[in-house]
Amino acid sequence: MSKEQLIDPLKGHAWLEEGSPSPSLLARREMLSRILNAYLRETGQHDPYFTDSRLPNISLAIRLPSIGQIVYGSLLHRSLAGHHVYGENLYASEIERQHPDDRKALSFEEAVALLLDDIALSQQGSSHDAMAQKIQLQQMVTNSLQHMESYLEHAYVSGPPASLDFNAAEQALLCGHPFHPTPKSLEGFSSADSLAYSPEYGVTFPLSCFAAAPEWIGEDWLDPADGASDASWIPAEMREAAHRFLPPERSHHVLLPCHPWQAGYLRSLESVQKLLAEGHLVDLGSTGPAVVPTSSVRTVWNPKDRCFYKLSLHIRITNFIRENNEEQLLRTLDASSIVASIKERWQSRRFQILLEKGYRTLEPPQASAPTRREQLMSGFSMIVREAPDEVGSAPGIPYVIASLMEVLPGEREPLLFRAVRESKQAGSGGEVDTNFQPDWQAWFREYAELTVAPMLRLYAETGISLEAHVQNSMLRLHDGKPSSFIVRDLEGISVNRELAEQQGWVGTIVQRDSPVLYSEEQARHRLKYYFFVNHLSHVVQRLAYYSGQSEMPFWHIASRTLERLREQALPGSLLEHIVCDLLTVPTLPAKANLLSRFHQRGETPLYVDIPNPMRVKE
Repeated sequence: MSKEQLIDPLKGHAWLEEGSPSPSLLARREMLSRILNAYLRETGQHDPYFTDSRLPNISLAIRLPSIGQIVYGSLLHRSLAGHHVYGENLYASEIERQHPDDRKALSFEEAVALLLDDIALSQQGSSHDAMAQKIQLQQMVTNSLQHMESYLEHAYVSGPPASLDFNAAEQALLCGHPFHPTPKSLEGFSSADSLAYSPEYGVTFPLSCFAAAPEWIGEDWLDPADGASDASWIPAEMREAAHRFLPPERSHHVLLPCHPWQAGYLRSLESVQKLLAEGHLVDLGSTGPAVVPTSSVRTVWNPKDRCFYKLSLHIRITNFIRENNEEQLLRTLDASSIVASIKERWQSRRFQILLEKGYRTLEPPQASAPTRREQLMSGFSMIVREAPDEVGSAPGIPYVIASLMEVLPGEREPLLFRAVRESKQAGSGGEVDTNFQPDWQAWFREYAELTVAPMLRLYAETGISLEAHVQNSMLRLHDGKPSSFIVRDLEGISVNRELAEQQGWVGTIVQRDSPVLYSEEQARHRLKYYFFVNHLSHVVQRLAYYSGQSEMPFWHIASRTLERLREQALPGSLLEHIVCDLLTVPTLPAKANLLSRFHQRGETPLYVDIPNPMRVKE
């Protein structure tokens, strides 16, 4: 048996066959796959393949040492980076003493309970605390399951999008992070809220707007002109509403776009009610324009004014309350200022970074109580992001890569495969050939050249480590091939402090205590996780599994890409050191989302080590 078990990627997927299961069953399978992958990764069980003549048709064994159990099943795909694919049924240890005909499969709830029991018992400290954490995590699993089921039901009824345009791709992230136990958990939205505002339902909605006295505004912009009342990012609808509803003595008030759900939440706060009563703040209500919620839920696309707004939402999505607090605003502008200083030199048609143009929020006087100040700054904050070229037009649409990895209900392959075919058709001018299969290894070779080399060169020469996970990354195709790589959301980047100091950025572009500055070790750690573990391993698994191939040739391509980059690097340079590290280090860091969620450590996540699939043994 080879290191990587490869089985027909379509076998065992009942939803691809006649009599597809319900969205409820599909949601349970998708959720359980994520929980199993996270559990195996975080307990060091990187290869769960199992064979025993006494247990025919069993190829998966997951050991739960704290409760003395083994969960058995079938393994449809053994992934080098942990993106395993499982058969339909899981069984408890009792099958060791049973005839195959007598086996009873575990329900979703039973399988999850076993895994969480094992985690709870394995944790040090109070058993009461562990039980409370387990119950809370179970509730979040149920929350995520219910949302995912509803999204899949909507997608099943709606059918695949007629056109795989920018909006459709942004709103197709139905199942989410492949290593998160609660990828679609959403606390704060009611069912009606979710139907109105969640991108998975393909919605649009009008923005709300407030107007505040200038002395109550905090803002910072790369271009000071964007802070003016006639800035291009301010919708005409909001200007018109201000003209109609603001009395002459308040005509100088500054406009604050706001998510409509957040506007309702803010109106409920006593501090906001006081500001409204005093006239420091004016509620302009629902002004428009209509915007499109993207895969991150709170970032919306304004097609009319061609920009994105990263808005605050006081709801918990997966691990975090999604508001832009003061430190995050500072991080964002510091990161964007640094990127802006090198963008002209590094930007090209093939590699692009979208800038955050600036932010605006409500900023109470310094004398205000700290908790009130933070509540208002976080609650009203919004960030304006530039848009890539050709959004909403074809060809050359930039697709969010996380959505390209999704397989929609009733479909046999990820959206990426459809996007490649449609791009190929656009290039040739003919009909879309639904049977067309490119040479996926050649395709990935171009993808690796497009992404790996510029990411590492950028870091080695500038110290900028991009948080290029699949939801922060976008891909353009030309004639079916990778043509342009775009990274967005600069709040999460990290900058090597030593290189920042060498380039004169510290004390000029950013302050010495800027939260965007990290040690070289920390910045490199984040680069390894976000791009190589989160991003590249996901692309490799999807290409290999759904084209019926082993993952190993794709990882060999990644290794050869690194080796060519090493040959081009100057001897003794940081680039050479980073590439050699990636080629020889035995492990790579992976975020432990299951344990982090269990311990409620969203802001300070735990990490584990996984085998490095790019390692070249010399």
